[in-house]
Amino acid sequence: MKLLPKANPQCPYCNNPSKKKGFKKNKQRIIQRYLCKSCNKSFTSQHPTQKSKTYPLKTILTAISSYNLGTPLRKITSQNKEAIPSSTILNWIKTINLPMNRLRNKIKNIPKHNIIIKQKFIHHKQPFLYQYHSLKLDFAKKFPTLLHYLTNLDLPKNIFENSKRISETSRETPTKGGDEQGVAPFGVASRISNEVRNPSPAIGLVGVSKLSLNNEITQKQNYAVELAKLAAAITKDNKQRHNIIENFMLTNDTATIAAEVPVYFENFTGHIDILQIRFHKLYILDYKPEPINKQQTINQLKLYRKALSKRTSIPEHKFKLAFFNDTGYYEIN
Repeated sequence: MKLLPKANPQCPYCNNPSKKKGFKKNKQRIIQRYLCKSCNKSFTSQHPTQKSKTYPLKTILTAISSYNLGTPLRKITSQNKEAIPSSTILNWIKTINLPMNRLRNKIKNIPKHNIIIKQKFIHHKQPFLYQYHSLKLDFAKKFPTLLHYLTNLDLPKNIFENSKRISETSRETPTKGGDEQGVAPFGVASRISNEVRNPSPAIGLVGVSKLSLNNEITQKQNYAVELAKLAAAITKDNKQRHNIIENFMLTNDTATIAAEVPVYFENFTGHIDILQIRFHKLYILDYKPEPINKQQTINQLKLYRKALSKRTSIPEHKFKLAFFNDTGYYEIN
């Protein structure tokens, strides 16, 4: 799918279009400034956590992610070219307050042979990096067959070579209750209220707002949206954004236990972007940058659910389905 170029942000004062207007510089960063075409006020489009910070957001998030993976502060400081003081990194951790901070105290000195995030490359016309978080698999003990599938992934030989991709098949698969033709683009950002489109910037607000878009989809704001905003803010490359968000959530979100999970049933194969366990329920999440084809996404998620249910013998009704981006989180009813 060809992604549209990112438009200039709307003015935060009057919500009208803006244009680029030079740069703002400090010791470590160069920040794009914008000028409102209506009220003539200037502003920047930084993520709230980046404002008043000397260092680039990418440097901040890389340091926090490394800490959440068990790296001692002294090692993070010594590895960084800018020689960032440990007190500064601790302040970032406290200010941004990512969900994984709650589990960080359980991660002491991890031996080199005990890698927290396990990885495996899988070729499916292109390479996919399957990953799971070994410490968070404790949350999956209620689902022993899922735990076994994730840790002992044993795919049939050449399963991905002569199969149909679920993401491609979903364009043709009818789904009960969906759009009649199933191809109408789902312009998420333009169809939701201002309250939902502009949630509180604080990390940690789960379900702070809900909006029922129709009988099939309910919109919420939760960690997935806030984490996607942070991850999306550190890259302008749409091709990289998908992997960056998956890696960031796997590292910094307590609910995310695996990413790019390979699944198959009959002659269909695919990869689940994000697999979560929340409140003893399984969630299959798909990251979808706008514009979103609503019906195709619903079809795709239901096929993922069917495939993972087949592989783990977990009934389909035990799974929740949702798609998200840095604008909103949309759960299928």
